[in-house]
Amino acid sequence: MSSTAAKSNDTTLEANRATWKEYLVLAKPRITVMILLTVAVAMVFASRLLQASVGPMAWISAMIGTSMVAASASVLNQWFERDRDFIMPRTRNRPLPSGRLTMSEANVFGWVLFLSGILLIYSGANATAALVSFVTWFIYCWIYTPMKAWSWWNTAVGTLPGALPVMIGWTAAGGSIASWEAWGLTSIVILWQFPHFMAIAWLYKDQYSQAGFRMLTGEEPSGVAAGWHAVIPAALLCPLSYLVLQPDGIANWLITIIAVAIASYQLAWSIQFLIRRDQSNARKLLRTSLVFLPAIFLLVVIRWGLL
Repeated sequence: MSSTAAKSNDTTLEANRATWKEYLVLAKPRITVMILLTVAVAMVFASRLLQASVGPMAWISAMIGTSMVAASASVLNQWFERDRDFIMPRTRNRPLPSGRLTMSEANVFGWVLFLSGILLIYSGANATAALVSFVTWFIYCWIYTPMKAWSWWNTAVGTLPGALPVMIGWTAAGGSIASWEAWGLTSIVILWQFPHFMAIAWLYKDQYSQAGFRMLTGEEPSGVAAGWHAVIPAALLCPLSYLVLQPDGIANWLITIIAVAIASYQLAWSIQFLIRRDQSNARKLLRTSLVFLPAIFLLVVIRWGLL
């Protein structure tokens, strides 16, 4: 092989690697990992509470299938918002607004992920889990995403697809969609999203407004409404954490006390954000929220998976 041909092959391989890297960025792997954590915790919770044996195929199908559906939602969300993403500095360098991937490439990628993921969950887990996956994807892509441009209620609507992966995991493990325990865990994720996203909305309120996104921090610039939208859900997480953990022994009571303490810590920073609405407190609230959910999930796994 000539040196020219070798260089050409190296260039092609390098271009292919760069392209696949852009597809990976488009799929938002960090968000997908958080979603898979939710699914896994729900499956552990359901299998232990229901005393059901969940086969490896159900686990593999639920985890891989959900990751594909979640990635599809992220891809199609960015496809829909590509022009607004170009306006905001925090999103301008994403693969679509930067031009590193084309609209057609993202569109095909998103739909292939969605169809493959739904079929995998249906065939390896069950039809109910596949249906919940579809509903989650549909609300996120076709209700929440366009709603961001015309109503600040988009945040409340967006908490539903953000929390429904709990129900994907629960039903994939054979649990009923009507179970109050499942909805209790789902409600934890719903409520958690309010302080989390209010902090983000405050930090990037100017960029959101410039791009045409209707956020509460833009509709009510003082931030008082956003502060209350963080405080009330954070307060509700304290008793809800107790109800989900259902303490019945010394070890479980200790776990529950830790969970309520973590929820109270997030509540404290939510109150601080309400009192003093600035960038510093918003960042502290955001960091606290990023600790809260994995910590609560870990305690749920210890409570229902190990004890």
